[in-house]
Amino acid sequence: MTDELLSQVRQAWLDVLGLEEVPLDVNFFETGGNSLLLIILHGELSSLASRELQIADLYRSNTVLSQAQLLAQEGAKNP
Repeated sequence: MTDELLSQVRQAWLDVLGLEEVPLDVNFFETGGNSLLLIILHGELSSLASRELQIADLYRSNTVLSQAQLLAQEGAKNP
């Protein structure tokens, strides 16, 4: 995982949640997120990944850090 990817995922969270800062290891729902906002985040992250992610993966990987790791892992599978 690159710092750039981590920064992009964090920025997507900031945009979707309307926050100025978000910790890397805090659950999406603890930062004010809800199911509708997760669907919006899903679209943002799918754009970063240049493919469709599974929403269920975002429920399981529900921190900035774990979602960046998910994108990096999936990117390695689908170069």
